[in-house]
Amino acid sequence: MRLTPVTRWFLFFAMSCSLGLSAQQDIQFTQFMHNRLLYNPGYAGSRGSICLDLLHRSQWVGFEDAPTTQNFNADIPLNFLHGGIGLIITNDQIGFFQDISAGLAYAYQMQLGQGKLGLGLMVDFKNKALRSGEWIAPDGTNGGTDPSIIAPGSSALSPDLNFGVYYEEERFWGGISSTRLIEGNFALPNQSAGETQFRSTRHYFLMGGYNWFIPNTNWAVLPAVMMKSDFAGPSTFDLNVNAMYNNRVWGGVTYRTQDALAVMAGAYIIPSLKLGYSYDITLSDLANSSSGSHEIMLGYCFKIEVPERERGSYRNIRFL
Repeated sequence: MRLTPVTRWFLFFAMSCSLGLSAQQDIQFTQFMHNRLLYNPGYAGSRGSICLDLLHRSQWVGFEDAPTTQNFNADIPLNFLHGGIGLIITNDQIGFFQDISAGLAYAYQMQLGQGKLGLGLMVDFKNKALRSGEWIAPDGTNGGTDPSIIAPGSSALSPDLNFGVYYEEERFWGGISSTRLIEGNFALPNQSAGETQFRSTRHYFLMGGYNWFIPNTNWAVLPAVMMKSDFAGPSTFDLNVNAMYNNRVWGGVTYRTQDALAVMAGAYIIPSLKLGYSYDITLSDLANSSSGSHEIMLGYCFKIEVPERERGSYRNIRFL
């Protein structure tokens, strides 16, 4: 029996549900379908244009020092490399900690069937830093005198690798990837002249979607799914459905297991520039203290056309 792409993804999702459900594990964006390069380096250069993407997320608004994340992606197709390259920069702040990372990706793109397959690898450097802050011990005293506590202002840099496979055709897209392959180690000095170790955990991502163009209308339905897991704990699923009108305006909802229900909307301001917004309604116990999460996305794609040189002879009257 031959399975269609949609059937294959449905069966995979059904089997994956046995992995369990949980909350966020790594950098998280509700609008993942507009931010594929962050999760999968095999996406680099697949759009056939120079593309710039910028996202900002304010999570669990209402909490002091709640997580905030900024992400900038740029990728460009390069025919002489038979693929494309990408640049990924992120800034993630949670409490006293700030992680800044920069990565360079390359994807080899090849035609496969009616679509394009990309095999990508990214070299990533992350800096983990502890900003200035006052530590309060469980007994309510100032924990700043405890020699085992990390020294404020300390930081550590560690390299890592990401790998991904991405496939896309007119109606279907999907990819599988793994980040933090090396599981880099961060050694931050503490107040006793020793070190406190932080070790990255390898993460796995599976995402995909389908473009259903409703016949004889200007409407399309665009379902998408993402699974995130480190296989050391429960996995997380994002289930999304967007509807798009006239290839220009879209809106939809996302359900993140045991975490949030999100609504989103966006539009192409001009054919090459898109703007999107999403709002997460917290469903967990955090809803008692959080007013939800906000996310904004801006994307711009363009091409640089180099005209072919016309054949013939060129003369300069100064040298006739």
